[in-house]
Amino acid sequence: MKYRIVSLGLSLVLYGIALALPCLLFKIVPIDTSKVPNPKDYEIEMNGFELTLSGLFGLMFLQIAAVGWLANPIYWLCCVFFARQKYKISAITALTSVAVGFGGTSLGFWFKLPSGTGAPPNMLLEKLLAGFWVWLSAPGLVALISIFYLVKTPRIRQR
Repeated sequence: MKYRIVSLGLSLVLYGIALALPCLLFKIVPIDTSKVPNPKDYEIEMNGFELTLSGLFGLMFLQIAAVGWLANPIYWLCCVFFARQKYKISAITALTSVAVGFGGTSLGFWFKLPSGTGAPPNMLLEKLLAGFWVWLSAPGLVALISIFYLVKTPRIRQR
């Protein structure tokens, strides 16, 4: 019981740390590239909290690259199953959260996002930063511990 609570607490701490860390680096592609004095002026670094809010709004406006935000409610669902000792379902939802988070966020490399400046969609994902990997490690830890409990728990045979 104690190890399960500590594991879940550690996962939630990782999730909270990821909200404060820089997660994604976006590149704004200007319409007229001849007037670009410094390419660094056209980069936006977003932390986890900003991405949580903007991802929610991105889903509301049907942005394909915001699909990665859906990993958040799936993660919370896996935490509920883990707390209820439903380790098989917890492992499945945690791995689903990792897959949706990584796959959905990676869509930002190919699909442009609106920059919010009134210009045409011109924001592309440039780099995945440390906060993104910490964010993915939170459900990854729940998945790992759930699989450990599944392997460790003896199965009862029924006749």
